[in-house]
Amino acid sequence: MNTKEKMCCLHHIPLFQQLSEKEYQHILRLLHHQQFKKGDIIFSPDTKEQLLIVSSGKMKVYKLNRLGKEQFIRMVGRGAYEGENYLFGCENANLYGEATTDTVICALYESDFKTLLNTYPQINLKFLDLNAQKTIELGIQTELLSIDKIEERLALYLARLSHTDKALEPQHIKIPIPLKELASYLGTSPETLSRKLRDFEKKNWIKRQQKEITILSPFWSFF
Repeated sequence: MNTKEKMCCLHHIPLFQQLSEKEYQHILRLLHHQQFKKGDIIFSPDTKEQLLIVSSGKMKVYKLNRLGKEQFIRMVGRGAYEGENYLFGCENANLYGEATTDTVICALYESDFKTLLNTYPQINLKFLDLNAQKTIELGIQTELLSIDKIEERLALYLARLSHTDKALEPQHIKIPIPLKELASYLGTSPETLSRKLRDFEKKNWIKRQQKEITILSPFWSFF
């Protein structure tokens, strides 16, 4: 990756927006760019503590349960990041990051990361804001997994994607992750997820074409 491409990648990272050219140049010297192929493990419990920012591509973040089964956590796309908790002393016991496409990562090592937070207050504030959003998203998943019935979990997930409690007319939404990952996110199997989606279609609650879904009624109020 040449200097021009690196600068372009910085401008697409929300954490570094609204900085001056001089500040961009400073950060640029601290970034370590790494390229990964689809299926490569980007980080694991054995990885050195660092902030990993996705410059291009996508990274799947998941954890392993006691039986070694994957539990999908989130998909990290262009401009988003992972690994900040481990820079503040938290231990990574079972979290992994995997490239789901060819992916370029901008890595900031621990000492450089803390220097940036101290040097540029605006980065510190933006970091706190973005991290709060990640915490909220994790809380939503925890709430979903606390629901016993998978059909209720799925209904609430689709309701949140529609951004409304009422569907006065058909609404079109798109599931943002592969259905296999959605099944893992909701704590079920791909087969069960597909069966429940078919059940929703038979009840005329939704129409579906792969990940494209039309909400025909506010069916989540039935649960």
